[in-house]
Amino acid sequence: MSVSVSKKTSQLENCWRQSHATRGAFIIEAADYYRFFRKAVLNAQKQVQMLAWDLMEDVRLIRDEAAEDGYPAELADFLYKVVEEKPDLEIRILLWDYSMLYVAEREWLPLSRWRKQPHPRIIVKEDSKISMGASHHQKLVVVDGDFAFCGGLDFSAWRWDTQEHLLHDPRRTDPKNEPYQPYHDVQMAISGDVALELGELFRMRWERATGEALAASECRRAEAVWPEELDVDFEDVPVGIALTFSEYKTYQAARHIEQVYLDFIGSAERYIYIENQFLSTHHLTQALINRLKEADGPEVVIILTKDTGGWIEEGTLGLLRDRLVEMLYEADEHARVRVYYPRVQNEDGESGQVYVHAKLMICDDRRVVVGSANLSNRSMKVDSEVDLVIAQQEIYQPVRQFLRRLLAVHFQASVEAVDAELDAAGSIHAAIESLRKDRLHTLEAINYKSSGLIRRKLADSQWLDPDEPIDPGHWLRKVFAGKRGKPSQVLNWGTYVKFGTWILGGVLLVYLLNQAWLAVIDPDQVSEYLKVLRGSAIMLPILFGIFVLAGVLAVPINVLLVAATITIGPWAAFGCGFLGSLLSAFIAFAFGQYGGQPIVEKLFDHKIDELSEQIGRRGILSVALIRVLPIAPFVVINLVAGISKLSFRTFAIGSILGMLPGMLGVVLVTHQARNTFINPTWETAAWLFGVVLLCVGGIYLVKKSAK
Repeated sequence: MSVSVSKKTSQLENCWRQSHATRGAFIIEAADYYRFFRKAVLNAQKQVQMLAWDLMEDVRLIRDEAAEDGYPAELADFLYKVVEEKPDLEIRILLWDYSMLYVAEREWLPLSRWRKQPHPRIIVKEDSKISMGASHHQKLVVVDGDFAFCGGLDFSAWRWDTQEHLLHDPRRTDPKNEPYQPYHDVQMAISGDVALELGELFRMRWERATGEALAASECRRAEAVWPEELDVDFEDVPVGIALTFSEYKTYQAARHIEQVYLDFIGSAERYIYIENQFLSTHHLTQALINRLKEADGPEVVIILTKDTGGWIEEGTLGLLRDRLVEMLYEADEHARVRVYYPRVQNEDGESGQVYVHAKLMICDDRRVVVGSANLSNRSMKVDSEVDLVIAQQEIYQPVRQFLRRLLAVHFQASVEAVDAELDAAGSIHAAIESLRKDRLHTLEAINYKSSGLIRRKLADSQWLDPDEPIDPGHWLRKVFAGKRGKPSQVLNWGTYVKFGTWILGGVLLVYLLNQAWLAVIDPDQVSEYLKVLRGSAIMLPILFGIFVLAGVLAVPINVLLVAATITIGPWAAFGCGFLGSLLSAFIAFAFGQYGGQPIVEKLFDHKIDELSEQIGRRGILSVALIRVLPIAPFVVINLVAGISKLSFRTFAIGSILGMLPGMLGVVLVTHQARNTFINPTWETAAWLFGVVLLCVGGIYLVKKSAK
């Protein structure tokens, strides 16, 4: 893969907008950001505009001090009280209309106070205007037009932490008072023309999502909004705004952020310092590899999260991270790359990671980019993102000081001590190695490697982190359209043959997978076996036992359910299938609770702690939704639920609510399809169509109710 980057670019010319900041500040950790957010909202007079990937109404903005201003600590209570006291203030919040994969981790808008107790001047909307498989990941707050916050922080359940990163901090709990690990993130505060441009970005997103065009904000002097306690880090400096958007209908794609990162990497002379939640983009990794191969290239420091948590992230982006770090070390001919994760330890010797959620790059004490974009294909090409960029030709003291502040947090050292080490060593690698010695808080070196040929080959592909949306319409447009989304001048037979080959290949793949499935479980054989039971007096107990055994042994239950419905009848099949599967779920839950952890650890490559922690946080309704739209095999969910902190009552009720409609739908569709096949009339066909429509509509309503 070739990556061509100019080393002489201005590095703002590739941004969405080149603008100017009258003031700016780097905010490290959410404890400070939430406090400054409160102050800015209290100073607002006309408008607060917020873009968020997630937002939870019960997030506590302050935790370790009394609310001296007399306002509530929780986000929703705080905003409601502020608008009641400020009759001219309007708050608009735009949230991503998110994927079901995140339903257990986010607040459901229909059940939130924003919807239950709506306020005429707190308008909360969802944005679904993005390609399938993409997300709106921008994190932005604009206050009275001329002041803004932008970066990696939103108001999720697991963001708040202080710069001390205590291993066990009683204040660091989610809205359910459950503790979580130390957390690291960065936000910027900015004022001036750049804030006006960010306000335009909000209005663009709002109109795209709702169809409502908003008038430009009536700007106030930013000094009237700027929190008094927030120290100004820089003044009167050019600032770029870089975006990512994937192509959607008539909206063009934007990939400014990827180009800014390539520009930074290509122009760095002394060092490249990166903090990011993920590393899964081959394109940017190749750019780093090219610089590492140069005899006089820059030093590269990358700070990542060691374990991202959850089987989805570790099984996809984690696998890519391992492979790309391995590739960096393999290409490091001059020993100039180091990869770390922040580790904290208490006086008792207990240690753990700090979860890195920051998304930033600093080069040569001159250039910095801070924003919402991860180093992933999704963030560079698919999702919506926004980053702020400062690029100076000479050493710029605010950027120089920002690097030292970040390292001071990771080592719990003074900024002066870090500055002295960097000056004395003359090398960022040497300074970090010196600072690492004999510290409870440190950067721990990591050297990930891919295990196994299949995992390596999978990581070398882009399947786990696609750089294109999965929207079928997007792919059709790519086949039949030119580069600018307009119909191509020539649609030759080769294009049609190519497209037809794709369709034929997809059909063939589905057929081969189906044949492989039937080779293991033959529905005809299952039906023949069940026919023997049909006239038996002990049919129901045996059928019940079959479903219990199938659920425990991970045999696909729906195959048995279809066969039982055809041969024995819908109600016997449903009753035995539902009760038998439920009992098998309880058995697996008990096994996981009382001894299944070693087995599940092997299945999940020792990632069970994060997996069980996620399931343990889920409530009844979330468990039900996981049953309706499962994100892991039936038996695995049961085992891990037993290992987690999930109570049996929650698991049982959630399983009943989730399994009941799904199994009933399978039985009804199968039964009516059988009737239609035996007696093909307009009436039976209409019934089949109605049942299928009912099931599809039910799934749609489940999805919408979770938003």
